[in-house]
Amino acid sequence: MPSAREETLVLCDATLIGGATEITADQLKQIVHATAGAGFSGVSLWALHHLAAVGGGMTDAAVQALHSDAGLSVPIVEALLGWETGDTNTIDGQCTGTLDVAARYGAKTVAGVVLGPSLDSFDAAVSGFAYLGERAAERGLGICVEWLPWTGLPDLGTAWKLVQDTGLDNVGLIVDAWHWLRQPGGPDLETLRQIPGERIHCVQLDDAPAQPPGDDILAETMAARLLPGDGDVDYAALFAVLDEIGADPIWAPEVFNTELLALGPDEMARRIGAATRKLLGL
Repeated sequence: MPSAREETLVLCDATLIGGATEITADQLKQIVHATAGAGFSGVSLWALHHLAAVGGGMTDAAVQALHSDAGLSVPIVEALLGWETGDTNTIDGQCTGTLDVAARYGAKTVAGVVLGPSLDSFDAAVSGFAYLGERAAERGLGICVEWLPWTGLPDLGTAWKLVQDTGLDNVGLIVDAWHWLRQPGGPDLETLRQIPGERIHCVQLDDAPAQPPGDDILAETMAARLLPGDGDVDYAALFAVLDEIGADPIWAPEVFNTELLALGPDEMARRIGAATRKLLGL
C-alpha cells in the first residue's frame, strides 16, 4: 500500500465538467465546492480555467480566494503546451501564463504534455523542456511531463529519457494509471524501478479494462475511464514499485467519464473520492 496521506490527495477537477476548456466563473465555483465537499485537500488546476474566470470578470485574487476559502490547496497546475519545438519565443508565449498561475497558488509542480502525434526532434523537445525547467525554477516551481500513448511522447521510457536529458533536478514525471496501462508495450515496471522516487511528482489515478472497448483511444480517455480500482490496472504491482523507489507523489484521481458526469459534479466528486480512498487505504 502506498504512503498516501489525505493532505497529498487532490482532485483533477476538470473531470467534473468533462474536460471542457471553456468555463464560466459560476461553473468554476461549482466544481471547487464539489471538490471540497467530497473531502479532497486540493485540486490539480487547469491554468486556463483560472484564466477564463479572470477573463469573465473575476480578479486573480478572487479566483485564488475561491480555492483557499474552500480549504483547497493547488499543489499542481496543468498544462504546459508547445514546448516540444524548442523555440523559446513560442514557449514564452504559450507557457508563461501557466507558470505564473502556478506561482500565484504556490504550487509545487506544473505538468507538461505533448499533443502532436510525433516529435519533429527529440533533442528540440529536451531543449524546450529544459528551458521551461529553468523558467520554473526562477519561480520556485518544479515541472513534470505526462506521456500520452497516442503522441510523440507515448510511453514512460521516452518520457524518462526526456527528463534525464534536461539535466535539471526540478524536472520529473506524472504517472497516469490509464496511460500506464495503454502505453505501447503495456505497464513498464522495470523502467519505473530505475527512476528515483523524487522524480515522480504526481500519480493520476483512474482505471481501464485490459482490452480497449473500441478503436478510438481518444474517445476512451476523455469519456470512458473507470473509477480507480474498477478496472484491470495492476495497482498492487504499481504501488509496490512506487514504494520501492521511495516515491511520495501528489495523488490526483483523473476520471473522465460521461456516465459519472451525468450525475452532476457533487455526486461525481463524491464517487471519485470514495473509490480513490478505498484504493489507497485512506
